[in-house]
Amino acid sequence: MPSSSSASSTFQIEYHTCNCGKPSPMRKLKTKENPGRRFLGCGNYEKGKKNCEYFYWIDPDPKLKQIEDKFEALESEKHALHLKCQERENVVQELLKENKKLKKKLTAVQGVVVVYKWKCLFLLCLCIIVVNKED
Repeated sequence: MPSSSSASSTFQIEYHTCNCGKPSPMRKLKTKENPGRRFLGCGNYEKGKKNCEYFYWIDPDPKLKQIEDKFEALESEKHALHLKCQERENVVQELLKENKKLKKKLTAVQGVVVVYKWKCLFLLCLCIIVVNKED
């Protein structure tokens, strides 16, 4: 972890030292894996001297940020799908209630149809009797 010190009570200067006690300069990587990513390293590293291998990232890992962004997007999508499922479940429940009401109405209508069939049969028989009496 970098160390820090304040130069005065009104203006703070932050500096870092490595485990050798040398100032730890900020450097930028030029690798394909971490292009431009900044870090602090041992002050003796580039001088060819024995160094303490002090190392501290300044910039977060861009791959980790991408993974976190993807995770957040998936969480958001999961939440949206959950809401959509809840909405559809509510629609299903409403349709089931409507279906139950319609089944009751259908049963009532079927009962009325049976009554009308018997009335029509009765009237038909009555008509046949009346017509046969006139002959």
